[in-house]
Amino acid sequence: MDKNQVAGLLEDIAVLLALKEGSSVFEIRAYENAARAVGSLEGNLEQLVKEGKLKGTPGLGSTMIKRIEEAVETDHIAFYDELVANTPQVKLDMRRIPGMGPKRINTIYQQLNINSLAELEQACKDDRIAHIPGFGKKTQEKILQGLEFLSQHSDRYLYDVAEAEAERIRAALAEQPGVVRLQIAGSLRRRRETVKDIDMVLSVDDQAASDVRRAIMDFFTSQPSVKAITGKGETKSSVVLSSGIAMDLRLVNDSQFPYTLHHFTGSREHHIPLRRRALSMGMTINDYGLFKVENGNETLVPCKDETDIYHALKMDYVEPELREDMGEIDAAARHALPALVRESDLRGVLHAHSTWSDGQNSIRDMAEGCIARGYSYLGMCDHSQAAAYAGGLRPDDLKRQGEEIDKLNEEYAGRFRILKGTECDILRDGALDFPDDVLASLDFVVASIHSNFNLSQEEQTQRMLRAIANPYVDIIGHATGRILLGRPGYPIDLDQVIDAAAKHGTCIEINAHPSRLDLDWRYVRKARDKGIKIPVNPDAHSVAGIDVMRYGIGIARKGWLRPEDVLNTLDFEALMTFFHVRRSKK
Repeated sequence: MDKNQVAGLLEDIAVLLALKEGSSVFEIRAYENAARAVGSLEGNLEQLVKEGKLKGTPGLGSTMIKRIEEAVETDHIAFYDELVANTPQVKLDMRRIPGMGPKRINTIYQQLNINSLAELEQACKDDRIAHIPGFGKKTQEKILQGLEFLSQHSDRYLYDVAEAEAERIRAALAEQPGVVRLQIAGSLRRRRETVKDIDMVLSVDDQAASDVRRAIMDFFTSQPSVKAITGKGETKSSVVLSSGIAMDLRLVNDSQFPYTLHHFTGSREHHIPLRRRALSMGMTINDYGLFKVENGNETLVPCKDETDIYHALKMDYVEPELREDMGEIDAAARHALPALVRESDLRGVLHAHSTWSDGQNSIRDMAEGCIARGYSYLGMCDHSQAAAYAGGLRPDDLKRQGEEIDKLNEEYAGRFRILKGTECDILRDGALDFPDDVLASLDFVVASIHSNFNLSQEEQTQRMLRAIANPYVDIIGHATGRILLGRPGYPIDLDQVIDAAAKHGTCIEINAHPSRLDLDWRYVRKARDKGIKIPVNPDAHSVAGIDVMRYGIGIARKGWLRPEDVLNTLDFEALMTFFHVRRSKK
């Protein structure tokens, strides 16, 4: 397990303890603190455990260190398993409903003796939830909406969760004798924001013996993370992993690999027009190959990789992220596909938090983390005063933070720069949480909505439009407020938002955190086509949080972004010129 997985497990233990009657508040807080401490650790957790370097880390006592060591060494924590086994299933199920915390779950369970989500839904429809003290009609309606949201997304997983599962198995398979080529396919390869299952394609030499194939499949189905085997053969095996994700491994001869990989990468929507194009050229394509059809006879078109497949169809290679039937077939045929942005194109970070608000590391720590990752600048964006729950800064705090940044910039002169910024709350009426003179004193401003999610679409849209019109708002943060698989975004007309941002020269970020990935890729291209600069921002609350930038790059690529479309591909001088010019135009 890596540190993010261990931190997540410790957070889960804290929640499970809160669901258990009679649990100590201090024990719950200890696990919460330990999760935060693990999440902010620098370096490889396995190595830190091996070298005994966890001792003395704030938030990690001897019990917590033992739990972490157990997780790293055995891939699970027995105490967690015990808590899950002793927690009523309906409580575990209610945890998945957006907005349902342990206190509400316990109250519903105790007062109404609910034993299933179906019973919970019926209790809402019978108006029984509304009559629980402290709940009411509005809470009851939110629970119903949460149940509907859950039913729509119950079989999907966040990209980073599925990727971690797939990568562990891919790395293990890659070491097996006889493996020639191996690739993750499906929606993971296309970098979809959530995925339903994992597809993997593996090739062996065309002359490989059956025992080589069987050995690979035996190895795959015996992996520690496999909970159940749902099918097993020499060409395909299917399993369910301990996380609940279903996974298929397809084993083919190496000569068949490009066709099978292409087919199982998808998407179905991409393949339909591609097949039409093949048919128009006297060919047919499937997972077995690309065939020339003449007089009813099919002749295989030899292709050593996917590039050859597209070239045979007189097209440029289509990157996996673009294979969604969003115009890529026509663009590839016209040789008009964009050269997509890469993570290596990024020059800096423009949305990060520190211990000044709700971050886990100091500004110095965050700067050093950026330097270690090859970035040349860092834009600090601690929360504004309305976000009291997150330790939001008042104007005088912001001034003192600026003085600290000035000192650090003197120290880093010539090799790294820190920008003074804020993640400023957009208030209910669209006004900003700081007055204009405070905003004007900063290098840049990210403006975000963190409250009043239940406004109508018209009210929410007008709120956002007013913020965009403010001359000091440079970037809109997480434009829809969605939490993937957690809550839907607030109702807002993104077409109006994009038009307004284009008019005022305001940027809209791709929030790269895997639970957000907001702006959605379907709107990223619309924003690009309107000339909007789109930063890829980690919204990092720790040094480790900087590493989520790569998830944002996946969404940027799905949105057809080139390096020149992404704000933080600019070097520091060009970036500051950009901010200065856009403000001077206002």
